[in-house]
Amino acid sequence: LKGQFGEITVLDDYAHHPTEIRASLQAIQQRYRPRRIWCIFQPHQYSRTRFLLDDFAESFKLADITIVPEIYFVRDSASAKKDVNAQMLVGRMRANGTEALFIDNFGAICDYLESNVTAGDVVVTMGAGDIWKVTDECIQRLRGNS
Repeated sequence: LKGQFGEITVLDDYAHHPTEIRASLQAIQQRYRPRRIWCIFQPHQYSRTRFLLDDFAESFKLADITIVPEIYFVRDSASAKKDVNAQMLVGRMRANGTEALFIDNFGAICDYLESNVTAGDVVVTMGAGDIWKVTDECIQRLRGNS
């Protein structure tokens, strides 16, 4: 739990593998339903994302809305970036019936959340990269609005 602001709950989770994501979303759903769950997931490594693309695409079904920025670049070759990208993941998620958006810039993600998150919603960031910066920025904005 990163913070509770009015009726908006902000969480951060290190989950970065499909099995972890499903388990985390299941726990969040059990704890917070019927509240709407926003998941902001930053894929970690191009090679892992390519290898597990279909598993990742299936793992967000328990989130009401998932936002995906570009993949966190670490321990991959530059050529690995040519094989997969976050838009491909979002496309697979949508094909599976998951409401998903690609928004690359963290500031733009916070702008979108600020315009669309309502009282009672749960916002969770997931990933092993620097996606935690989104929750920190959103928290600063929520504090400024309260």
